[in-house]
Amino acid sequence: MSARYVSSLAARLTGKEPFAAFVRSVGALSSVRLAGGLTLFVSQVLLARWMGHESFGIYSYAWAWVATLAAVAGLGLPAAGVRFVAAYRANKELARARGFMDFATRATLATSAGLAVAAIGIVAWVIPDSPYTSALQVAFVAIPALSLLNLDSAFARSFGRMALSASAEQLVRPLVLIVLGTLWVMWRPSLSAAGWALLCAIAYFAAAGWQHVTVRRRVAREVPPGEREYLARTWLRVGAGMLVLIVAQIIRVNVDIVAVGTLLGPGELGVYTAAVRVATLVAFFLSVSSLVAQPRMAEMYAQNRRDDLRRFVRSSTRMTSLVSLAIGLLLALVGRHVLALFGAEFVSGYRVLLILIAGHILAAASGPLTSLLMMTGRHDRAAAIHVLSMLVATALVVPLASRYGLPGAALGTSASLVLTQVALRVAARRALRV
Repeated sequence: MSARYVSSLAARLTGKEPFAAFVRSVGALSSVRLAGGLTLFVSQVLLARWMGHESFGIYSYAWAWVATLAAVAGLGLPAAGVRFVAAYRANKELARARGFMDFATRATLATSAGLAVAAIGIVAWVIPDSPYTSALQVAFVAIPALSLLNLDSAFARSFGRMALSASAEQLVRPLVLIVLGTLWVMWRPSLSAAGWALLCAIAYFAAAGWQHVTVRRRVAREVPPGEREYLARTWLRVGAGMLVLIVAQIIRVNVDIVAVGTLLGPGELGVYTAAVRVATLVAFFLSVSSLVAQPRMAEMYAQNRRDDLRRFVRSSTRMTSLVSLAIGLLLALVGRHVLALFGAEFVSGYRVLLILIAGHILAAASGPLTSLLMMTGRHDRAAAIHVLSMLVATALVVPLASRYGLPGAALGTSASLVLTQVALRVAARRALRV
């Protein structure tokens, strides 16, 4: 089915060309994300088989921390960038767009490099004898690469380059990792979790470098070199609010990984991580639609098209809910077989998988509400909700994991996910009547 046909069908069903364009962009990004998701999934399966469940748990624990610290290093500027750059483009304020991209890049690189050095030293001082220490220190080297990758991905989205925004993370990085891993296994079958973390760090630097050059070249076609206007104080103030929101989101997403790894050990964490990777497929379409929707929401809000914004959010939410439900039911049916791909010891995580699937299906029913609040200047409300959600997730996951093991961690995670969406729905309805 062609993108033009999908767009025409969406226009007839909704009566709104903006939503048809949204569907077309979702289709383009979904194509890349489907290919990338498959590549990423294959890379995870191969890593699990090459490493074993215990080393896979150590590896996953390290990268959960890297994701959190890379978000901190971004200072909230990737999320702020989607909002500001999309609005600057809509209002033809190209000098401000140039200034933001220049400022955000320099600030991100400086902050991420300093944070990486500090994190490596802190781990050596605080947990010198932990089984996670070596993998953490090696993985932290990749913080600047992941931070820059996040920023350039946001710039690509703000210019409507949806496929490009996902290519580096979803395709380039896992492909490089698969190639490096295959070559290493052929040459020398055994490698520690720290060694695999190093290969992944190399893959991140390769992906970030490719994306940076490609995105800046494409952006230059719409925003050629010229005068730059800097509003650093405004950008950092908004970015700080976005940072609280993003970090709270990432901590909530990874609190179960950290809790299981700390309380139950690397072996249990390996099984749990495999279940998380599979269950996350349910949130695939919500993630794609949210990324595509962000610049469109920002443009509609900047142009005071409030009725169009409300109709757009309602339509996208209905579509997201139905697709997520279908994916979840399919995964519930074939979950045992999918987990078996990671290795026989991972099938024990099937009950965990079902609990996580249920949480993602219920959460998808509310649509891209965090993106809506972020792109309409209500990021402070979204941040407050996600901070509270982070605390709730921690309060649920830690005791439930201690008492009931992996199913307890999954139950706490799913409950916090659903409660977060309920709170976001109330906030969006009060603020924007959506």
